[in-house]
Amino acid sequence: MAFFDKLGEMTKIVSEKANDSLATNNLIAEINLTKGNIQALQRELGEHYWAKFAVGEKLDDEAMFICDKIVLAHDKIKLLENQIEQIKAEGEARKAERAAAKAEQKAAEEAEKAAEKVEEAEKAAEKAGIERPVCAGCGADLTEGVKFCGQCGTPVEAAEPVEGVVE
Repeated sequence: MAFFDKLGEMTKIVSEKANDSLATNNLIAEINLTKGNIQALQRELGEHYWAKFAVGEKLDDEAMFICDKIVLAHDKIKLLENQIEQIKAEGEARKAERAAAKAEQKAAEEAEKAAEKVEEAEKAAEKAGIERPVCAGCGADLTEGVKFCGQCGTPVEAAEPVEGVVE
């Protein structure tokens, strides 16, 4: 029986603590709600005086001092926002520069690869002793299978192989 009596006592204590905690939390919530109401009323009071200040009405010295601090704070915010925009613009410029440099590098790499392919083809043609066609209009080397000269636009049918010149 002592065990059940002790268990009953513990249950009563836990229940009382839970009730106390609940009551305390309810009171804290009401205090916070009341503080929030006070802040809303202070904000409303501030807006009332700010509206008077904004239309040029003369306020007492303390209120004028506070309004002047608010004006300075607004000016500081504008300055900081301008700095943010400048940082963003500089970042976008750097991003564009990197993209342009990357595109330039990629184009250079592709041109280098194309030049290597042409060189390989020329060496292979030289080994095989194949004559390479040239444009009849401008004399530029022609790639096999093209219909027009890449330099001057002359139709390829007008191109003739040049003897002794190999690719």
